[in-house]
Amino acid sequence: MSKMMKLKILENEEIAKEVYKMLLYSKELDFKDFLPGTFINIKVGSGADPLLRRPISIFETDEGEGTISIIYKVMGRGTKIMSLMKEGELLDVLGPLGTGFPIQDESRKVLLVGGGVGVPPLYELGKRLRENGVEVVTVLGFRDSDSIFCEKDFQKLGPVHIATEDGSYGTCGYVTDAIREKNPEFDTIYACGPKLMLKALDETYRETKKGFLSFEERMACGIGACYGCMVDTKDGLKRVCKDGPVFRLGEVTYE
Repeated sequence: MSKMMKLKILENEEIAKEVYKMLLYSKELDFKDFLPGTFINIKVGSGADPLLRRPISIFETDEGEGTISIIYKVMGRGTKIMSLMKEGELLDVLGPLGTGFPIQDESRKVLLVGGGVGVPPLYELGKRLRENGVEVVTVLGFRDSDSIFCEKDFQKLGPVHIATEDGSYGTCGYVTDAIREKNPEFDTIYACGPKLMLKALDETYRETKKGFLSFEERMACGIGACYGCMVDTKDGLKRVCKDGPVFRLGEVTYE
């Protein structure tokens, strides 16, 4: 169940080019609701400017420590303000929100595919899959070597393959190029990233694999009230923030 919370910032550090990891703590956290793929909506600043909250996905939960962590990229004024926040400050949060990744009990080998800021929500998913005895292979895509983050985290789960658009690290090109090059075995695919990446994966695997795709859209309210983050699906228009952000492979249409 989502609720308004004030989370204490324990860490806020830059981990790659304009990419930050923030560690948050509160006694109010109810970890059973923080499913892989869900997100929190963050109020930045103390007044009405910036007006809209910033949706940021959950990177990792630690019930023993009472913490959650998020990873975000500085892309505008709101995330720039976040990057300047210090240890001990309080973050105004609404969450968790959205429909997360379902854990497929029958899956034995899975492929995680993340592109850029779509990488973070896959880590908590991968952790829980490994706890269930599932084999995990990860393919991550970035613009260049300076933009890479979390490679060592995902290596704890299994083999990791990196693609960079400029070829400065790993496979030259996109995640689809790395998948073709490495040709990993899997029965279920989980992915998060730009829509063009998701479309390519969907068109490749919708007829042969099980899978779930997490979509990135601009969100105004984050709770499904404003209908500002709609996507076309086989069943009509759906809200990314409420009905998603995770959809089944083959569910979304891309006209």
